[in-house]
Amino acid sequence: MKKLTFLTVLVLTVLSTPVFADWTKVGETEIETTFYVDFERIRKHGGYVYWWTLSDLLKPTDYGNLSAKTYNQSDCNLFRHKRLSYVFYKKLMGQGTPKTEEPEKKGWRYPIPKSFDESILKSVCKYAK
Repeated sequence: MKKLTFLTVLVLTVLSTPVFADWTKVGETEIETTFYVDFERIRKHGGYVYWWTLSDLLKPTDYGNLSAKTYNQSDCNLFRHKRLSYVFYKKLMGQGTPKTEEPEKKGWRYPIPKSFDESILKSVCKYAK
């Protein structure tokens, strides 16, 4: 029952993501990807922090996607996170028809020191405090 409730909340959260969220640019990578976080939608529940990222690509993927939103769960005490869902779009900034997928790797990830993941997680955890 708990799993069903969590999945229901997750699906409703994914479907209720506003198209025009308040995205804050948090950086760019060498692979021509720009990352944003919606700090206004960061939520804390049960000792975890839940948050959205948006990534914009300079060139489309093999599937024709130009952007993706990722819903994340973080454990700021142990400084780790996991991705709960992906939503892919054919247009930049999460525009167009969404295609939702579950991540293949569902476990906790510990960011590599001085990596882009580490800097985003630090920002999210700092904001959530």
